[in-house]
Amino acid sequence: MIKLEQVNKYFNKRKKNEIHVINNTSLEMEQTGLVALLGPSGCGKTTLLNAIGGLDKVNGGRIFINGQRITRRRSGKVDQIRNLNVGYIFQNYNLVDNMTVFDNVAIALKMVGVKDKKEIEEKVNYVLEKVDMYRYRNRYADMLSGGERQRVGIARAIVKNPAIIIADEPTGNLDSKNTIEVMNIIRSISQDRLVILVTHEEKLADFYASRIIRIRDGEVVSDEENQHANNLDYRLEHKIYLKDIPDHKRLNTDLYKIDFYNDSKNPVKLDIVVRNGNIYIRTEEGKDRLEVIDDNSSIELVDEHYKEMTKEESLENNFDLEKLAPRGRRRYTSILNPFTMIKRGFQTVFNYPVLKKILLLGFLIAAMFITYGVSHIFGVLHVTDDEFVTADKSYLTIVGKNVSVKSYRSYEKDDRFQYIMPGDSKISLTMPYDQYFQLQDNSAFISGSLSDSGKLTEKNLAYGRLPENKKEIAVDKMILKTVIDEQQTQMAGFGKAKDFLNQKVTVPQMADMTIVGIIDLKSPCVYADQAIFVNLLANAESEEGMEGGDMGMADTEEGGDTSLLDYKLKNKSVELKKGSWPTKDYEVVVNENNKEEMPLNKEIAQKVNDQKLKVVGYYKDKENSDLLLVNNNTIKYNLIKTKSNITVCPKDKKEAMTALQEEQVNVKDIYADSKKAYEKENWSSVRSALIMAGVVLAISFIEIFLIIRASFLSRVKEVGVYRAIGVKKGDIYKMFLGEILAITTMASVPGFLFMAYILKKLTGFAIFANLFQVTPAVLGLCLILLYGFNLIFGLLPVFRTMRKRPAAILSRTDIN
Repeated sequence: MIKLEQVNKYFNKRKKNEIHVINNTSLEMEQTGLVALLGPSGCGKTTLLNAIGGLDKVNGGRIFINGQRITRRRSGKVDQIRNLNVGYIFQNYNLVDNMTVFDNVAIALKMVGVKDKKEIEEKVNYVLEKVDMYRYRNRYADMLSGGERQRVGIARAIVKNPAIIIADEPTGNLDSKNTIEVMNIIRSISQDRLVILVTHEEKLADFYASRIIRIRDGEVVSDEENQHANNLDYRLEHKIYLKDIPDHKRLNTDLYKIDFYNDSKNPVKLDIVVRNGNIYIRTEEGKDRLEVIDDNSSIELVDEHYKEMTKEESLENNFDLEKLAPRGRRRYTSILNPFTMIKRGFQTVFNYPVLKKILLLGFLIAAMFITYGVSHIFGVLHVTDDEFVTADKSYLTIVGKNVSVKSYRSYEKDDRFQYIMPGDSKISLTMPYDQYFQLQDNSAFISGSLSDSGKLTEKNLAYGRLPENKKEIAVDKMILKTVIDEQQTQMAGFGKAKDFLNQKVTVPQMADMTIVGIIDLKSPCVYADQAIFVNLLANAESEEGMEGGDMGMADTEEGGDTSLLDYKLKNKSVELKKGSWPTKDYEVVVNENNKEEMPLNKEIAQKVNDQKLKVVGYYKDKENSDLLLVNNNTIKYNLIKTKSNITVCPKDKKEAMTALQEEQVNVKDIYADSKKAYEKENWSSVRSALIMAGVVLAISFIEIFLIIRASFLSRVKEVGVYRAIGVKKGDIYKMFLGEILAITTMASVPGFLFMAYILKKLTGFAIFANLFQVTPAVLGLCLILLYGFNLIFGLLPVFRTMRKRPAAILSRTDIN
């Protein structure tokens, strides 16, 4: 049944205080009987018992249980062998205090695969009746006395019908009455099972044991069959045998029947008064020496002489082990499934004491900090296009302060580009508030990057339709956002991008245009026909030309270049008095008022592309303007020479960028360079935000770790109990996993939801919009972090503890 071969175990091996606690021990034990291990304290009895029961490791030798080796095997396999073959009775009971008596016993059946509730109930109730604990089956273990707890421990050990019972000083913490009752139960079990008993009481071993093994300093010094004492001289402290008291006086009258017993030579003075049915006793000994004996008293008066217990009396409490026989194949199994894991976790948290529930506020606060920190990190790292983009994202810039017309025209013919334009493509259109009297002197400036409306498709539309002619434009929602934020814009009734549909915009010297479409490409563009690009660039007021670079409100004034103008923009409002229209490059038509200073067919001082303009005609203007009317090419040449750089729209941005760089052209990706410059400019503030958020997260995680660790420290003994009675490691992980999930759901999630709500509200204000990111992805990450870190920090101390054998866990006061 049990076999030990040259087993050795050391404490503090290879250290100065090394102890050889099991010294080259070899033993064999049969299938039945009560084997007692005797020896002085510290001789190694309990350590040997723990090694036999698989609760502790050994340093050498081999141990077999029912032919199966338990040494040098993984702990899970040892647990399986131990749980299916061994029932353990502990000196300190090792009950689960927050479980009922019934559940403390039932857990042993569940661990060996018994699932049928009726079978569990029958077997548990039977063993509880046999140990006289049935009436307490629904009482929690922490409400029991020592003797009652030990009876439950015995019931738990035998309910699964193990082949071996190991009892480690089961009477060490019991009074004499409970000692005898527990030993009688153990002896009864040993009639059909092997029971290994550690005790320090010679009398008990001599009376109950069938074999006695004596141990000293880790060695077996004797091993012999026990010639039982026929009787046990073991006086019970709770019984007073009246006939053994020599001094006995009796007062027997019609009114009094009083017996006096005194085993002391000291005189006793008692005053006894009976009045109105009440008994009053006065004694000089003091009330602490006086005890009333009734049905509830632990003291029993026996009117006979003391006599030693006989073998027959010790076997009165016998067990019918057939009732505990397994129904079907037994197997080492889990006692928790996902549902019971979650249910048990929530029950555990609900049953926390008030102080521990208050500590859960720490999880709520930590969750708020984590949500804040993660949202802040993503907020400062998440750079949105509207923070830095100033031009069409597809544009490249060919850098050059003095771009020649020849070079420009060569780029115009390059089939790698859809179109090009001089300068930075920026324009500003004026939208007057002429429908409101109080705002009629004010306008909104719609400023953006000029882009071709021909690139748009229907799927790019947020509202409206695509432009169909030169008098229709579309604008992106991005550039309207700044306009909408202006107070006067909202006063004028423009609170949404859709409100700008069908509004008129003006450009000096050009016909009014209508906004027919709102685009959602998240690109700050004004989309117009390519044919009017040059005139828009020449006449539309740029950001640099606006006071303070304001993109919002401004007084309505004509702006732009008042010197050169495309004659096609004016030829219907002026009268050609002489000559012809300037159809050729560098030709000009001037106001007839200037014909004396500017003779026909003569060049004037005004130059474009370093070439003087030639007068080819005179016009008459009712407004008496002093414009120089030229053709569109001349306007373009003037833009080329007066603006730095060339903006190009490539057909393939990456390919064009690579080709231009290979040609040694100084080309820049407007989008990429703007983003890089923005990130560089804001890095110091981003770094500070990241450091602050990192500190918040670190504090939160440390707080969670300390709270969970403190909670676990108070439950090391509970873990040891579960491991000692054979619960799988996985089930213990599940217990804590369910509890941590419950804590996170009940304490952390409300904190997360509260902070998410606050941050969502804050991001509605422009000042906080870029500081936090409250998106489903970020919030999902927050939840993952909350559950993930709670689980990691919660299970880490469990993992560290679970590497130890059950005996080591039970002997620890913390997890270090």
